[in-house]
Amino acid sequence: MPKTNGQIELIGAIEELISNIGAARAFTPSSQEELRADLHRVQEQLNQILRYLRKDTAERITLGETAVSDLERMIDAYEPYFEEFDPYAVARQCRTAALVEVARASARRAERVYARADLAVGSRESSLHRRYLNRLSDYLWAAARYLDSTASSQKGTEPRKEKTAVAPLKELKDMNPMSLPNIKIFMQALEDEAARRGLALVIAVCNKEGRPIAVHVMDDAFLASYDIAVNKAFTAVSLKMSTKELAKLCVPGGSLYGLQHTNQGKIVIFGGGVTLRDREGNILGGLGVSGSTAEIDTMMGDVGEELFLRMQNR
Repeated sequence: MPKTNGQIELIGAIEELISNIGAARAFTPSSQEELRADLHRVQEQLNQILRYLRKDTAERITLGETAVSDLERMIDAYEPYFEEFDPYAVARQCRTAALVEVARASARRAERVYARADLAVGSRESSLHRRYLNRLSDYLWAAARYLDSTASSQKGTEPRKEKTAVAPLKELKDMNPMSLPNIKIFMQALEDEAARRGLALVIAVCNKEGRPIAVHVMDDAFLASYDIAVNKAFTAVSLKMSTKELAKLCVPGGSLYGLQHTNQGKIVIFGGGVTLRDREGNILGGLGVSGSTAEIDTMMGDVGEELFLRMQNR
């Protein structure tokens, strides 16, 4: 088959897209573990399309019907980070966001190439593949907006939804980042970030023994969120992992299935609980946030984890 064949060009466009997503994933910070996992899953899905186009598997493996709806769900999770779709939006603060934008441009190109090569491909799966590439470009756009919005808020730049600038990020003042005065500074910074995003959260911090240090209850937060936030902080520090990571181990058949029913019901297995660490990686305590969807609580927990590291004196 000649190199100028439309199907060969399509295969090359998808290979380029996979590589660009890999570059973005390589520069995604470890605090954004869920995003890194999502990008890796997208690469695997694109590889399924490649295997189908190359006809190098007898089973003709291709995408499942849920692939498009999964992308739409992920786009919805990032909706709080942008007000409306802006086709001219560009990354201003975050290198990873810029790399995700490169991947988005590749996705758009792959979609166009697929449209041209569709007759050559001639399969009933092509409609699903093209819908997937269309939504993938939207997902990558939304992920770039999330990354850039988070980076902007942490650097004290002007936020997206406010008319006034965010105050410069304060540093924790003494040798003990977990002292009550320092935790008040940290929690106020995280509360300001939640308010900027239009969220009403309960924010709880405990020490490394799992005992609460302070709890902030924002106006209009759910009553149930108090105990949930406190228990998320306890869960993260007592098991030395985020509640998001723990959830993966507690699914039916998982190695820790049923753990949530121990410790007098204090173990929480949905996102929003993270460990608070010093710059050497030592666990100092736990943070729990509650008040929105599991996805947004997870994001705000990740934001808090990163804020705590950034606020420690260098």
